[in-house]
Amino acid sequence: MSGMASYTPGMEITGGSLAHGLGIAIGGCLGLKRKKSKSFIYNLLSDGELDEGSTWEAVLSGGHYKLDNLIAIVDVNKMQADGPSTGVLNFEPLQAKFEAFNWYAQRVNGNDVNAVKQAFDKAKSLSEPKPRVIICDTTMAKGVPFLEKREMTHFLRVEQQEWKKALEILDAGRTA
Repeated sequence: MSGMASYTPGMEITGGSLAHGLGIAIGGCLGLKRKKSKSFIYNLLSDGELDEGSTWEAVLSGGHYKLDNLIAIVDVNKMQADGPSTGVLNFEPLQAKFEAFNWYAQRVNGNDVNAVKQAFDKAKSLSEPKPRVIICDTTMAKGVPFLEKREMTHFLRVEQQEWKKALEILDAGRTA
């Protein structure tokens, strides 16, 4: 996938809410397999992208082709622009669904950096010929109570004074 324009080094594409990212990652993994490359492709997707049929076509393809060079990360923050994720379209039981599509699936607290790191280590060391997914249950704006409780935090603008207050709360937590 080299040669594509990138604003962030190592970040080849941004797929957004239309959920094309996992399908593109599948294509990249197939290409790497043809080249006999040992490289991994990482794909980050939101729980909102699970509403799209193209995501599940990609999940099916990843398992079918045994793409053990793919690690997908699903951010399950339980909120979309249209409301609570499972209220828009319930995707649970998510881990069981990935496993049914022949993926190795782990579910972790996505706000716990050590748990996420351990999940990556385990996914990278797996010898089974199947794609891997790390399902991360997260709380948006973790550590900033007034933003954690705000409905649709990821969708609404954070005002300048709120940024200041949020940084003060986070800095106080680091020293406590």
